[in-house]
Amino acid sequence: MQGDALELLRRLPDDSIHLTFTSPPYYNARDYSVYESYEAYLDFLESVFAELHRVTKEGRFLVVNTSPVIVPRAGRQHESHRFAIPFDLHPRLTAQGWRFIDDIIWRKPDGAAKPRNSGFASHRQPLTWKANAVTEYVMVYRKRSARLIDWNLRQYPADVREASRAPDDYETSNVWEIDPAVDRVHSAVFPAALCERVIAYYSMVGDLIFDPFAGSGTVGVAALKLERRALLAEIDDRYVQRIQNRVGMQMRACTIEQLLEGRDASES
Repeated sequence: MQGDALELLRRLPDDSIHLTFTSPPYYNARDYSVYESYEAYLDFLESVFAELHRVTKEGRFLVVNTSPVIVPRAGRQHESHRFAIPFDLHPRLTAQGWRFIDDIIWRKPDGAAKPRNSGFASHRQPLTWKANAVTEYVMVYRKRSARLIDWNLRQYPADVREASRAPDDYETSNVWEIDPAVDRVHSAVFPAALCERVIAYYSMVGDLIFDPFAGSGTVGVAALKLERRALLAEIDDRYVQRIQNRVGMQMRACTIEQLLEGRDASES
C-alpha cells in the first residue's frame, strides 16, 4: 500500500495481522526522516505501535529492528548526540500491552561499521574512546495474552504446523552474525537472511506478515519465499517502485481505498 503507515493502520480491522517485522525510519539520521524533536519521533512511533497492537492477533508477535543513532555535530565546537532508540522505545511498547520476549543482537562484520576512533588511534587518550557500532537490536514482543503459545499453535491444522517447521540449521543464540545488505535505491535495507529468520521463527505458513515501513520491500520478498502473505506500507514513490521491481506481479501496489475495497470484495 502506498501511503502513510499510521493512516493505513487506523483503517485496518482488529486482529488481522499475524506478525510485524519492521525497522522504523531513522531519527534525523537520513534524508528521508526529519522530525521536530526526538520526543516527537518517539511519539510518532508510539502512535504507530499502539494501532499495530490493536490489529495484531492475540498472542502474536511484533519484531522491531532499531539501534542507537548519532546525529552529527553542527561544528567542531559542538558535540554530536547519540540517541538510545531501542531503550527509549521499549517502555512505551510494554506500556501499550506488548510483552517483552527477546533481545536479539544483529552483529555485522567489523568492516561494516563507520569508524569512530580515527583521532583516538593516534593519541589514545582516555575519555575519548568510542566504540565502532557493529550491532543492532532486534527486539521481540508478543501481544499480551492470558493464553500460552500452545493455544496459538492449536489454531493451525497438523499439516500447516509441519510445513512451518524451522530449518535444521536454526539459530540457538541471540547473537546473529549477518552481513548487511546494499540496495541501489534505498540507503538502509534489511538483509534477506535477517527477514527470513524472523519470519521462519515467529510465523506460520499462510500467515499475514506486515511491514509498516517497507523501504525496499525485503520483508515482503522473504514472506513470499516462505509461503506467507505480505502487507507492506511505504509512502515514498521511489521505494514503492523499487518494491514493484523486486517482486513483480506477486504483489500489487494500491491506495488504502483500493486495498480495503479488495478486502471487502473478497469477504463478500
